[in-house]
Amino acid sequence: MSAYRTETCILKNTQNVKAEWCELQLSADYSYFQSWGWIETWLDLIALELQPVVIRTWCGHILVGIGLFVSKDIKRRAIFHARTMHLNEFPFDCSNMITEYNGLLIAKSHEQEVYTEVINHLLRKYKTCDEFYFGAVLEQTASFVMEKIFDEKVNFLINETSVTRSVNLLALQPGIENYLSSLSRNRRGQIRRAIRLYDSENSLRLEQAKNVDEALQFLDGLKLLHTEYWQSKDKGGSFANVLWEKFHRHLIQKNFEAGEIQLLKISCHQGEIAYIYSFILNKHVYVVQTGFVQSKDKRLMPGYVAHAMAITYNCEQGMHTYDLMHGDVLYKRILCNCSSKLQWLVVQRPRLKFAVEKIAVSLVRRFKKTC
Repeated sequence: MSAYRTETCILKNTQNVKAEWCELQLSADYSYFQSWGWIETWLDLIALELQPVVIRTWCGHILVGIGLFVSKDIKRRAIFHARTMHLNEFPFDCSNMITEYNGLLIAKSHEQEVYTEVINHLLRKYKTCDEFYFGAVLEQTASFVMEKIFDEKVNFLINETSVTRSVNLLALQPGIENYLSSLSRNRRGQIRRAIRLYDSENSLRLEQAKNVDEALQFLDGLKLLHTEYWQSKDKGGSFANVLWEKFHRHLIQKNFEAGEIQLLKISCHQGEIAYIYSFILNKHVYVVQTGFVQSKDKRLMPGYVAHAMAITYNCEQGMHTYDLMHGDVLYKRILCNCSSKLQWLVVQRPRLKFAVEKIAVSLVRRFKKTC
């Protein structure tokens, strides 16, 4: 008989899982998106009214795994219907808070057993559910789930793969010149020139918000710059989602004093240049959102200058990683020296409707190629 057992129930009060979640964090490797700081805010503002299911796994009498699932009936391609459950997120419309580095919260050395237990339990108990979503998990998590949990009664699908990029701060020496020397000669020359232009009166500086009120002021400044940029491209940006802004203001108010939030302002004698909003957990800096002043002078490069200064600052503060997270865009490839992959894993029951859907998609793609 297995030493592991798993149970589920509907969560009706956020505080009913707080003690267990926080205690399990002490023995787990986890990201900020699996931390109680994020999860509590997500429950209070989004998930609790959706009647989330809390799933717990024990080894003997010790809790070794926990997660939260919310349900959603979805329709794909106008005709294909699926009943779904989603781990630690509700990635639909304005309720999508863009979770990254997701996964069950698991005590070290129990990862394989817990995922096996959880998936088998979900398949047994929620027989009317067609698909179980484990979104934005590390590639190695998705890989061992697919390799170790072999079951001919389910299909394992990867809906999306995204590269995340970061800077290993432990490989750097303090000082911005030491960081710039790690970049290509052309790029470091451009950033040095931009710094000289901004610092013509020796006024270029970086400030970190010292309290909640100042952090929210910095967020207001970030919002203005961020929105101005996206509106210039006829888009709304993150702050066009009112719930997204409410979520992050609540998160800042709740967790700033615990040292989990970093808001930076970069400015010079001409005024503000940039704001950078990040989470901090276990010396890992997760860059969540940015706002950069727009300039017609292409030499100024506010984004590169701001990130170079923030990378140097966090290196000097003893941080280990400066993470620009997922989205494989050019500036991240230029600034970063490390990468990993996130994958959106789906455990799907082999229903006839999904076989039909797969054939239909294949036929449509083949038709488009011949046109």
